[in-house]
Amino acid sequence: MTKNIFIPNVSRDDRIGSVFNSLFAIIRESESIESETLNWDFKNDLFLHPFFLAPLAIYKDICNKEVRCSNMEPELEKYFTNICFKEIYDASGIKSGALNKYLEKSYIPIVKFKCKGTDINRIQEILQRVIERQSRVDKNMRTPISYLLSELVDNIGEHSGSEYGYIFCQRVKRDLLIVIGDNGRTIYGSYVNTKKYLDIIGLDEAFAIKIANEGYSTKDRPEAENRGYGISKSREMVVDGLGGAFFMLSGTAFYRHNEQGINIVNIPEAYRWNGTIILVRIPLKASQDFNFYHFVE
Repeated sequence: MTKNIFIPNVSRDDRIGSVFNSLFAIIRESESIESETLNWDFKNDLFLHPFFLAPLAIYKDICNKEVRCSNMEPELEKYFTNICFKEIYDASGIKSGALNKYLEKSYIPIVKFKCKGTDINRIQEILQRVIERQSRVDKNMRTPISYLLSELVDNIGEHSGSEYGYIFCQRVKRDLLIVIGDNGRTIYGSYVNTKKYLDIIGLDEAFAIKIANEGYSTKDRPEAENRGYGISKSREMVVDGLGGAFFMLSGTAFYRHNEQGINIVNIPEAYRWNGTIILVRIPLKASQDFNFYHFVE
């Protein structure tokens, strides 16, 4: 008999810690069940916040178990179908008009893309076009959003060592929420893999995520040495320039940068994410004094 795992009603992101608590409670319970078949029960849910929903879908795709979803309200089931929660949208060989049906929606499907190959630029272009159209972003926000998407997607391809990356975007009120992740080698693992900065990092995953966000690169190209993971300037633009928020979970290291400042911690092993998840909240309208070029190297 398949055991039911009840999905909590995570509908707000006021406290990102509570989002991760709920996410990893589901992951731990799913991992503890020896059966190769799981049943996630959604009877308590009317809406799930993107910062919870997208990582949950990524875990579902990589967990090597069959996950069945039951007891959904009709509207939630329709939404799950549209965002491809049950079977993530594979963007391999994606064509220019593939996501046209999402132009009038507030979200794109959860997209899975190969980290290496020729599809990444095409994926970026298509996602940017759809997001700009559906979100009705201000003209002066098109370049920052394009830059941000490019940096986040390129970052996975350059560093994760993962076969696939994942991305999901949804407009919620006046913000665009972006989730991008992988199940690769983690930021700490990338430093270990390239044998760079290990003398100062040691075994500290939180310190690795700190210096990655300060521009310490694992790239071998001298001209890119100070470009870091492509996240340093993106993060500053999102938070300092636009008043948004930036969260990163990699291995057992957690990084938060929002209006309250920067917080970097090592979290318990039970909350390990084997790869990297980045969550971004970016306003759809910039203040009058915002200048994108202040945040471009």
